[in-house]
Amino acid sequence: MPVTVCALAIAPVKGMRLVGVEELEIGPSGPVGDRAFVVVEAGGEHDLVSTERTPELLQVTPDWDRVGAGRLELRFPGGEAVAAVPRAQEAVRTRLYDGRSLSGRLVAAGPLCRALSAHLGRGVRLMAVDGGETGADDFPVTLMSRASLAAVGEALGTGEPDPRRFRMTVTVEGVPAWEEHGWPGREVAVGRELRLRVIDPVPRCVVTTRHPQEGTRDAPVLRALAGLRGKDDVTFGVWCQVAAAGVVRRGDAVRVMGGERSG
Repeated sequence: MPVTVCALAIAPVKGMRLVGVEELEIGPSGPVGDRAFVVVEAGGEHDLVSTERTPELLQVTPDWDRVGAGRLELRFPGGEAVAAVPRAQEAVRTRLYDGRSLSGRLVAAGPLCRALSAHLGRGVRLMAVDGGETGADDFPVTLMSRASLAAVGEALGTGEPDPRRFRMTVTVEGVPAWEEHGWPGREVAVGRELRLRVIDPVPRCVVTTRHPQEGTRDAPVLRALAGLRGKDDVTFGVWCQVAAAGVVRRGDAVRVMGGERSG
């Protein structure tokens, strides 16, 4: 069976709902338009607002018209939608969970920030991430297989879980479950141009136990992974660096190239 791309996804605003797309342009720092904005506290050091501590972020669906008018729309529970063109102002920095510094510019206070602050119950701001920065955690691209997702579903006894739970950039089909976990140190050719260098399996946190739309804890995913992988290997999917930039589309062929396994 040929190995192909079966799904692609990005999060225009870090921590909010994942958005499925038909194609992605992936540059050296990751997919264009992915984690283009982050949510930060309104005062103090502009600390990052994370999904782990603020699961209500998952209830918000972003839609960013990056190549058109630049309009960002946020859709909230109950159907409310607020849209505006984000206007970047003063330069600021925040830090990701691993301590890495991330530079950007605060978006002018306006309808987007007011609606988001009201939803979260405290003052927050949007920060537009500077070009060339990677807003994703650790590495710019993540990859999983559909078979691994199905294996987790079997362990949960619920059928295949919603893939947004794992917030993956690229999903492939045509390989057995967990095969991608053996790819560290190798390159993966995707379509005609893109080359990804697989680094390591992705350690998982409590965010995977939350419903990818509601933010409520609803599935013992970490326990299921521990049962499948071992208590010291609660990983799922793999981190990737970009070896050669390119455009990837659903249905593109995937080829795993040679290389030394990194561990």
